[in-house]
Amino acid sequence: MPDHPLRVLVVIEDDADFRRLIRITLGAEPDIELDGEAASADEALPIAEQGQPDLVILDHFIEGPLMGIELAPLLKKVAPNALILLFTTHDLEVEASREPAIDRFLRKHDLALLLPAVREMLGLSG
Repeated sequence: MPDHPLRVLVVIEDDADFRRLIRITLGAEPDIELDGEAASADEALPIAEQGQPDLVILDHFIEGPLMGIELAPLLKKVAPNALILLFTTHDLEVEASREPAIDRFLRKHDLALLLPAVREMLGLSG
């Protein structure tokens, strides 16, 4: 068990409903603390750099010119220890597997698998 709550940075398109669903899904987990939200790369990078999250939940279709897969390596540069979960509506598993900065892929329609995936990525399984 970690000595501090693990932090999760949530980067989602401007979809307030999915941000809310993620907060509800992860909010009951005592070892996980939602540390920030962003809708674009411009918002996400300073939050990640300052907060040094343990995990980033990243949507592919975010606001601005960069897409999630393009943002992932930039996030790793500013928060090198962060794990990145690409969580999106489209089947981008092959593309995600080709980006070394992305640690795991999950489609949004598998929302029920989000908490188990996050727990596993953070070493909280069991």
